[in-house]
Parts: sequence; structure tokens; C-alpha cells
Amino acid sequence: MKNAPLLAKINEYESWRTNLEKNISDYRDWLSKSPQTDSVKELRLHDMLATIKHDQIVITFLADEARGKTETINALFFSNIDLSFFPTETGKGSICSTEIYWNENEEPCIKLLPISTRRTEDTLAYLKTTPNVWEKYQLNLDSSKEMQATLNKLSEQLDVTQSEAISLGLWNENDKVMVESLEKTGRIKVPVWRHATINYPHPALKSGLVIIDTPGLEKLNAEPELMLNNIPNSDVAIFLTAADTGVTTNDTSIWNEFIKNRIKHKFVLLNKIDVLWDKQKTKQSLANAIDRQVNMAALQLHTTPDIIFPVSAQQALVAKTKNNIELLSDSNLLAFEQVLGDRIIQSKHELFGKTVANECSVMIKSSRKVIQQRRLSLQGQINELKDLKGKNANETQQILKKVIAEKKRYEASIPTFKLANEKI
Repeated sequence: MKNAPLLAKINEYESWRTNLEKNISDYRDWLSKSPQTDSVKELRLHDMLATIKHDQIVITFLADEARGKTETINALFFSNIDLSFFPTETGKGSICSTEIYWNENEEPCIKLLPISTRRTEDTLAYLKTTPNVWEKYQLNLDSSKEMQATLNKLSEQLDVTQSEAISLGLWNENDKVMVESLEKTGRIKVPVWRHATINYPHPALKSGLVIIDTPGLEKLNAEPELMLNNIPNSDVAIFLTAADTGVTTNDTSIWNEFIKNRIKHKFVLLNKIDVLWDKQKTKQSLANAIDRQVNMAALQLHTTPDIIFPVSAQQALVAKTKNNIELLSDSNLLAFEQVLGDRIIQSKHELFGKTVANECSVMIKSSRKVIQQRRLSLQGQINELKDLKGKNANETQQILKKVIAEKKRYEASIPTFKLANEKI
């Protein structure tokens, strides 16, 4: 089944980026060997190549709890492997922010940052440079069962007192679940881990894709660094709401606070449209029902319907796993993948078009102008040499005629010279 238009677009972008890197590298090498070598330009080209080489495609997923974010990520990227990168059991989804990528200089592994680090003032960016505070677990690529057991650590929780939750910055008196738990048990459940990174050799990740999965609203608010840095620096943000709940107050808060005015390229997935599927309904009546939900979501989020895609991530995951083309089409995920892939390419072309490509173009035009001027100068010198060659030929002929005439006069004078010599 050809069911990976998004991955195809990522591969297409990698090829374009590789070609751009090669062209810039060739130009830099030529410039270093040319008479017009420019150390400032060479340094700038070196920086450009480093930027391209380390470029990544960052896609951030945001949603409140129970919106199907886990199934969406798995359906989009990992349906072809016997593995779910995030726990899929009800109530056991990922509860800490997580980054999935590939670094060839490191073994496949998962690194977990203990929640206790929230008691310090250290930022996530700083803690990423401090390996000793993370717990690292290798991923056994030969055993999906062992890998799944390791990845399930993402959903681990810890029972703490209210004072402990306050010290971690995780207590929220407006959270009904927390309040009810405290009243019933005197304890509160909090995540064991604050942040996680997963290094995995997936083809798309090898091409520079980075997937960022964020926790629900309350935990997002507890990590302002995610809002200030990670999300705005993403190439695309994907926000999920669900057809079975509609757009809730929490959904609106996540959209307005973290996405709406913070990132240019964004999409809304109206997930779980399979709850609307009814064999008693005609296709047209079903389409009308879905359109009404899309328009209502657009109205509530104060956005346009064209960025809202009704999908069923769970059914798409099942369809891809079982190679069910009809179910995959009904899930509408492929249509979204195609648009998402196009938007990623657009985003990257905008970035490199406005920076690297434009700047290189100016440099190359400048080099071309110098070469053209030098060529004109050399052509003028060649023309002069050609003119001199013609003049030299004429002068040689005149000299040759004079030499022949002198020779004849000399030969003619020899008898006279001999006669005069004999008389002496």
C-alpha cells in the first residue's frame, strides 16, 4: 500500500537539501582556488553549510488529554513497525514532553529527566547539556517487546503529598482530578519524568525529522520554556481536538496561549470522526455532519476551516497496519499527510530561500561579474596579440625583402671586390 505521502515529502526535502549543500560546497571550493578568493565569503559559506547540514524538520503535537494524540503520531510515522512509541492504553499515555529524533553519534536509547529537577531553576536547555542528571535506557532494536516495555516508562506516575506537588510546581487547585484524588487518598499523582528524548533510527528521523510530543494543558503551563522556545521554533504545529468532545475550554486555552499567534504553519486535527460513522446514514449526510463540526471548531478557535482536518487517527493506524485501503481512505489521514508534507516543503523553502539561497545567489552573481570582466579583459589581450601577430608578419616580410636585396648586392659586388684585390 502506498500510504506514506508525508514520508515521501520528507525524503524529497532531504534530496533537495543535499543538492543545495553540494552546490554551495562546490562553489566554496571553486572560490578558494580562484584568484578572487575571499576569506569572508568562504567563512560565510562554511556557516551556511553547517546550517544546512544540521537542519531539522520539527513537528510539534499539542492537545489536551484523551484527544488521540498518541494514535495520531503512531499512525503518521510508525505504522510500519511493530511498535508504539507512546503507550496507547487508556489513562497511560505519555505525560511528559518528549522529543523523538535520530543522532547517528549515539546508540538507540531513551533518556528520562526526573521530575525532581523542577525543584531547581535549571532550564531544559541547560539540563540537556548535563548528562549525569538523566536516566538512560538502551533500546533493543531486535526485540519490539523489550523496546515497548522501555518506552512505557513515559507513562510512569508517582504518588506525592500536596506539599511535594507544590514544591514541584505541579499543584493546581483548579484541577478537579487532583482535588478529588487528594480528598480520597491524601495523595496526588504526578509524572515520574519531566522530559524525555528518544533516539531511534527511523528513516524519516534519519532525514532530519524531529517529533515533539507535548503533555496536556496543566503540564504545558508548568513548563513555560516549551511555550517560549520549543513550540515557536517548530516548523509545523499540529493541534488536536476531538469530535466526541468538541472544542473544550482547555482546547481553546492551548490554541490561544501556545499556537494561534506563536507559529506560522499550524493545523487543527478534528480527531475521532469515527464516532460519527453510522451505517444508517448516507455518505452525504455523514459529510454534512463532519462539515458542521469543522465549521463549528473554526468558529470557536477563531480560525479558518481550511486548516482543520477531520480524521480518525485510530482507524488510520488500524488501516495501515492491516493494509485496508478503504478504511484508510475513510480515516482521511492521507489527505492530511499530503497537505502537511507540502506545507513542510513550503516552510523550508521559505527559510532557505530567504537566507541561504538568496545570499548565495548574490555571491555567485558577484563572482560571475568578476569572471565576465576578467574574460573581457583577456579577450582584449588576445585581440591585441592577434593584431601584433599580423603586424609582425608584415614587418618580417619587409625585413626579408631587405635581406634578400642586400644579399644580391653583396653577391654582385664580389667580382668587383676580387678584381680590385688582384690589382693590389
